[in-house]
Amino acid sequence: MSKYYFETRDLVIIAIISALGGVSSTYIGYLGNLVNRFLGVPFGAGQFLAGLHIFWITLGYGLTKKRGTGVMIGVLKALVELFSGGKLGVFILVLSGTQGFLVDLVFLLLRKRNFISYIMAGGIATGANVLIFQMFFAPYNAMTLFFLISCIAFFSGIIFAGYFSFSVLEILEGKEKKYGLKKAITIGFATLLLFGGIYYYTEIYTTGEKISVSGNCENPYDFTYEDLKSFEKTVKTEMIGEYKYEEEKEYEGIPLLDILEKSIPKGDKIEVIGNDGYSVIFDLEKLNDDIILTHERRLIAKGFDGSYWVQDVVEIKIE
Repeated sequence: MSKYYFETRDLVIIAIISALGGVSSTYIGYLGNLVNRFLGVPFGAGQFLAGLHIFWITLGYGLTKKRGTGVMIGVLKALVELFSGGKLGVFILVLSGTQGFLVDLVFLLLRKRNFISYIMAGGIATGANVLIFQMFFAPYNAMTLFFLISCIAFFSGIIFAGYFSFSVLEILEGKEKKYGLKKAITIGFATLLLFGGIYYYTEIYTTGEKISVSGNCENPYDFTYEDLKSFEKTVKTEMIGEYKYEEEKEYEGIPLLDILEKSIPKGDKIEVIGNDGYSVIFDLEKLNDDIILTHERRLIAKGFDGSYWVQDVVEIKIE
């Protein structure tokens, strides 16, 4: 009777870890946005949490202890993200697959599965995400900024994809002391992430067809695209973002000003919120007819940085 390289137990672990990693990606992105807001920067600081994406790959490798696990989890995790509406599209397959390959490669070169190999695999695979984005989209014009963001990502990988995953594995394998500070910290952090994820998906992450207009206005209301289709117009523009560039093309959508006019706003700022909790704020006086909301609930913000092009809009709040 022939033996397969991956046993049934290995395949089950890979499937479960990949699913958890794919589903949690939106939540990790949300945590990154919180870090950016807290530090008052539009991007970059969120890379401090990027290691949580690679955590699932190193954890899965540690549970199966078989070469090739990194690539499999990387690709399968990417497919979960892709088919659940991930914002990076098919590019996530390149990104996550490469990160999984790097995890496998580091463990292969270092030969041993110890603390050093875990933090090196986590750091290199996480830091590589900045390099891959730079190769495809060139988001950082200054080498100093590129180097700084790369360092943040690398140390995030050391902490979350290396140290944290190694500690979780030691607990799962019964190698940690029954009552120890390291074990308490690891379990505490894992519990915090778990309950944070539950709160995110139950209280913040939103699904549904209707978009609400709320806040400081006389007539708050909910609407679908079809309700305001008569205001539809075409806008031709390009999108220049941190990680992505879209060539100039035509978009059809409803002007944000027409959506707001029906609510009779009293405030001077507008917050546009996506279903993953991501949001941007506009000054009402700076809005124009070329900022539209498409049928796919994507905000096309002509003249604004790509970070303002919110996807899956669920709420427009007037402040």
